[in-house]
Amino acid sequence: MKKEQISYSSVLLKFIKPLLDGNETAEDYLMKARMGMIAWNHHVSDQNQLPYDKEMKAILKQMTSLNSEGKKILNMLVLRKEAEFPQYKQFLAKVELRTKSDDTTTLYVESIPVDKIPKNIL
Repeated sequence: MKKEQISYSSVLLKFIKPLLDGNETAEDYLMKARMGMIAWNHHVSDQNQLPYDKEMKAILKQMTSLNSEGKKILNMLVLRKEAEFPQYKQFLAKVELRTKSDDTTTLYVESIPVDKIPKNIL
Protein backbone atom coordinates (compact mmCIF):
# COMPACT_ATOMS: atom_id res chain seq x y z
CA MET A 1 0.00 0.00 0.00
CA LYS A 2 1.37 3.39 -1.01
CA LYS A 3 1.86 5.93 1.75
CA GLU A 4 -0.09 9.16 1.36
CA GLN A 5 2.05 12.21 0.57
CA ILE A 6 1.64 15.05 3.03
CA SER A 7 2.01 18.63 1.85
CA TYR A 8 3.96 20.21 4.68
CA SER A 9 3.43 23.56 2.96
CA SER A 10 -0.30 23.18 3.60
CA VAL A 11 0.29 21.88 7.11
CA LEU A 12 2.56 24.82 7.97
CA LEU A 13 0.00 27.28 6.60
CA LYS A 14 -2.67 25.79 8.87
CA PHE A 15 -0.20 25.80 11.76
CA ILE A 16 0.63 29.52 11.47
CA LYS A 17 -2.94 30.63 10.69
CA PRO A 18 -3.33 32.37 14.10
CA LEU A 19 -0.39 34.64 13.15
CA LEU A 20 -1.80 35.68 9.77
CA ASP A 21 -4.13 38.63 9.30
CA GLY A 22 -4.19 38.64 5.48
CA ASN A 23 -2.37 41.96 5.17
CA GLU A 24 1.20 40.66 5.35
CA THR A 25 3.85 41.75 2.93
CA ALA A 26 5.79 38.88 1.36
CA GLU A 27 8.58 39.58 3.85
CA ASP A 28 6.21 39.48 6.85
CA TYR A 29 4.53 36.33 5.56
CA LEU A 30 7.88 34.57 5.20
CA MET A 31 8.97 35.75 8.66
CA LYS A 32 5.80 34.31 10.21
CA ALA A 33 6.26 31.05 8.30
CA ARG A 34 9.84 30.82 9.58
CA MET A 35 8.68 31.54 13.14
CA GLY A 36 6.33 28.61 12.70
CA MET A 37 9.18 26.47 11.42
CA ILE A 38 11.31 27.33 14.46
CA ALA A 39 8.53 26.46 16.91
CA TRP A 40 7.71 23.30 14.93
CA ASN A 41 11.31 22.08 14.87
CA HIS A 42 11.77 22.93 18.54
CA HIS A 43 8.87 20.63 19.37
CA VAL A 44 9.99 17.88 16.97
CA SER A 45 13.52 18.07 18.39
CA ASP A 46 12.28 17.83 21.96
CA GLN A 47 9.99 14.91 21.14
CA ASN A 48 12.80 13.00 19.42
CA GLN A 49 15.76 14.00 21.61
CA LEU A 50 17.51 15.63 18.65
CA PRO A 51 20.36 18.07 19.05
CA TYR A 52 19.15 21.55 18.20
CA ASP A 53 20.73 23.53 15.39
CA LYS A 54 22.92 26.45 16.56
CA GLU A 55 21.33 28.92 14.17
CA MET A 56 17.83 28.07 15.38
CA LYS A 57 18.93 28.34 19.00
CA ALA A 58 20.25 31.84 18.28
CA ILE A 59 16.96 32.80 16.63
CA LEU A 60 14.98 31.32 19.52
CA LYS A 61 17.07 33.27 22.01
CA GLN A 62 16.60 36.49 20.06
CA MET A 63 12.84 35.93 19.75
CA THR A 64 12.38 35.27 23.43
CA SER A 65 14.91 37.53 25.16
CA LEU A 66 14.52 40.72 23.13
CA ASN A 67 10.80 40.53 22.66
CA SER A 68 8.30 39.26 25.20
CA GLU A 69 5.70 39.12 22.39
CA GLY A 70 8.04 36.77 20.50
CA LYS A 71 8.20 34.52 23.56
CA LYS A 72 4.38 34.44 23.79
CA ILE A 73 4.09 33.62 20.08
CA LEU A 74 6.70 30.88 20.29
CA ASN A 75 5.06 29.32 23.35
CA MET A 76 1.63 29.47 21.70
CA LEU A 77 2.98 27.78 18.56
CA VAL A 78 4.79 25.03 20.48
CA LEU A 79 1.60 24.27 22.43
CA ARG A 80 -0.41 24.41 19.18
CA LYS A 81 1.98 21.91 17.57
CA GLU A 82 1.57 19.51 20.47
CA ALA A 83 -2.23 19.86 20.74
CA GLU A 84 -3.35 20.16 17.13
CA PHE A 85 -0.59 18.70 14.95
CA PRO A 86 0.89 15.73 16.85
CA GLN A 87 0.49 13.37 13.89
CA TYR A 88 2.99 15.38 11.81
CA LYS A 89 6.44 14.35 12.93
CA GLN A 90 8.81 15.52 10.21
CA PHE A 91 11.52 18.12 10.70
CA LEU A 92 11.07 21.23 8.52
CA ALA A 93 14.34 21.77 6.69
CA LYS A 94 13.49 24.69 4.41
CA VAL A 95 10.77 27.32 4.23
CA GLU A 96 10.74 29.87 1.43
CA LEU A 97 8.49 31.77 -0.93
CA ARG A 98 8.63 30.80 -4.57
CA THR A 99 7.24 32.62 -7.58
CA LYS A 100 5.20 30.50 -9.94
CA SER A 101 5.01 30.97 -13.72
CA ASP A 102 1.85 33.09 -13.33
CA ASP A 103 3.75 35.49 -11.00
CA THR A 104 1.88 34.37 -7.88
CA THR A 105 3.88 33.32 -4.87
CA THR A 106 3.55 30.12 -2.93
CA LEU A 107 4.99 28.83 0.31
CA TYR A 108 7.50 26.06 -0.29
CA VAL A 109 8.42 23.70 2.56
CA GLU A 110 10.90 20.84 2.57
CA SER A 111 10.48 18.32 5.35
CA ILE A 112 12.57 15.36 6.42
CA PRO A 113 11.57 12.28 8.43
CA VAL A 114 13.38 12.48 11.76
CA ASP A 115 15.18 9.19 11.17
CA LYS A 116 16.51 10.43 7.80
CA ILE A 117 17.95 13.78 8.94
CA PRO A 118 21.53 14.19 7.67
CA LYS A 119 23.99 14.94 10.45
CA ASN A 120 24.96 18.30 8.87
CA ILE A 121 21.43 19.73 9.35
CA LEU A 122 21.53 19.45 13.12
